[in-house]
Amino acid sequence: MPSRQQLAAQNRDELLNAAEEILRTHGVYVPLQVIIDHAGVGRATFYRNFDDRKALIVALLEKGTRLLERRATAFLQFDDGLIRLIEDLLNELPLLVVLTDYWRILDRHDPVMLDIYERRERILQPLIDQAIRHKLCRPDLTAQDFGIITSILGSSFQGYATDEQARLARRAVTLLLNGIKN
Repeated sequence: MPSRQQLAAQNRDELLNAAEEILRTHGVYVPLQVIIDHAGVGRATFYRNFDDRKALIVALLEKGTRLLERRATAFLQFDDGLIRLIEDLLNELPLLVVLTDYWRILDRHDPVMLDIYERRERILQPLIDQAIRHKLCRPDLTAQDFGIITSILGSSFQGYATDEQARLARRAVTLLLNGIKN
């Protein structure tokens, strides 16, 4: 039988997974009760894990940041790791669409957001430096530029079915990497 701590962690994971799924289809302003119901937990369980909507969103951003860190670390072994990371984002497009909405509703000067930006820069900078060294990107590329790229990808495909999002995202990345020149 799972311990109390294991059950609490499982409930939190179920809430985060439900939030990703529900927010992807209904947007960031969906009533929290919809997420709670979808997770199959009680309202008290939600509030034991998250103080409010912002805390839930921050937890999802944290989860996304950890995912970015794992992927960036894995791609660091390749000279073109930054390009591979961008292409790999296509596999996470539905989550990226949701994360783009999260970024928009939180104050960019909030200490939590400043910490996430700093962590994103620390995660991405080795890949960016490597790509610059190998002349695979422009020499003035920054982690903030990477944020612009992911924001463009994420916001450009809202409202499309998942398979159509993936098709459009592949096209967008091809245009991004190869340009629109003939």
